[in-house]
Amino acid sequence: MADLNGLELAKTLEHPPRIIFTTAYSEYAIEGYKVNAIDYLLKPIEYVDFLMASNKASETITKERQFVTEVKKNDEFLFIKSGQQHIRINFKDIKYIEAQKEYVSINLMNGEPVKTLLRLKNIEDVLPKEHFMRIHRSFIVNLNHIVTVERNRIIYSRKEFIVVSDTYQDAFKTFLNNNFFS
Repeated sequence: MADLNGLELAKTLEHPPRIIFTTAYSEYAIEGYKVNAIDYLLKPIEYVDFLMASNKASETITKERQFVTEVKKNDEFLFIKSGQQHIRINFKDIKYIEAQKEYVSINLMNGEPVKTLLRLKNIEDVLPKEHFMRIHRSFIVNLNHIVTVERNRIIYSRKEFIVVSDTYQDAFKTFLNNNFFS
């Protein structure tokens, strides 16, 4: 990178990815651990060292992804790891949850979304089923916050809507029929 090295880049990121630094300069190793690097490999890299760093990274990521499933289930809230923080999220404050590549974004009624390095399925398993429904491969919605349903879309505002995918339409239609008053 021309203007920025890997350490400087890692320091600028709000939610840095899990990093294994590789370099020919041993003097940067301590700086690597200050940005929470998983490991630091000195060039030339031996295969055994690479394998150990890869295994360490895999174990770290697996432990982080299992965090939600280790939370004791209750009916009001859960704690989510986001960056270096564990954030309490009340179920009633969740508008919807969206899978975004390796992250999950928990969109709240008030405030910024909370991003966490988890699978959508892990979070789905701890949500109260009577209040939350998966409506798409990438979305879970809080049924209490749905304002408008138009055709196969849940509409929150002009710029914010979620399409109910074909896979989940039957379950969502059942929910609507059970809650429809005419």
